[in-house]
Amino acid sequence: MQVTFKVTRYDRATGEKPRVQSYALDLPEGATILDGMMRIREEQDPTLAFRAACLRGVCGECTMRVNKSGKLACVTRVASIAKNNEVTVEPIRYIPVIKDLVFDMEAFLWRKIKAVEPWLKPNGGASDREHVLREEELAEVRKAMSCYMCGLCDEGCTVIAVDGGFLGPAALTKAYRFVFDPRDHARVERLRHLSEPKGMWDCTHCFEANGHCPRGINPTDRIFDLRDESIRRGVKSGAANQQVARHYDSFVASVKKSGWLDEGRLAIESEGWTNVAGLLELLPTAVKALQRGKLPMPYLHRSRPGAEQIRRIIERAEGKPS
Repeated sequence: MQVTFKVTRYDRATGEKPRVQSYALDLPEGATILDGMMRIREEQDPTLAFRAACLRGVCGECTMRVNKSGKLACVTRVASIAKNNEVTVEPIRYIPVIKDLVFDMEAFLWRKIKAVEPWLKPNGGASDREHVLREEELAEVRKAMSCYMCGLCDEGCTVIAVDGGFLGPAALTKAYRFVFDPRDHARVERLRHLSEPKGMWDCTHCFEANGHCPRGINPTDRIFDLRDESIRRGVKSGAANQQVARHYDSFVASVKKSGWLDEGRLAIESEGWTNVAGLLELLPTAVKALQRGKLPMPYLHRSRPGAEQIRRIIERAEGKPS
């Protein structure tokens, strides 16, 4: 199989701009992207830098962007992805590059993993006691534990694209692993920390992380699990992120009252009546909505048919007698 690899080259040490270098290869039909990269380095260009380890898709070291899509190079076959006998290979997005396909994982991922305190916190600090658990108690936790930190979920994250400070789905999946571990006794403390700005409430639930995860862990669903647990535990927001709690409370109160969402009320109450600066920031959007006849009038919200049934459903979920 004749194919041309177009590889993005860059060396942070030289300060030169990234460039694309082409390599013509003759590969077997079953060859992977990593096979091609290794052939280039061994036979054409020993200066080409990339990472790889297991060669079996279980370590996450060979993460690359192939034909504009994040892939594990060792399990991605050239024949399945080449277009017009060409393959583009470049670094994954949003990550500082050290050289060619070697990334600064500390800046991209490890600092965020450290921020979620990825270690067990047993009750009273006693770590020498045996914790006997049934396998079913750890089933979902084990699924999260199978993450090998390839970074592909963060590479696909639409929030990181605009805010590199967002914890991201990889770190939040790691947080899930400890929040839901029965041996850990710092669940509420962890949820409060994850509820601060740049944490789990910043996820826009676009589900891109699910689509990019090669392990089927579904990081977006794990973030939803964290949020649901946070609500169950009464932790609706962090100390510096109170608008999340206001947003949640306003949403519930609005639907409970009229059977559907009062969008005008939600916008105002999420910002808070005392947050004058925040309310003023809403004015340009309100003016545009008014000009287009789409401005929702807060608190002038008619009840929908079935509103009483919806109220009873919410009260039942809240644990109140209907």
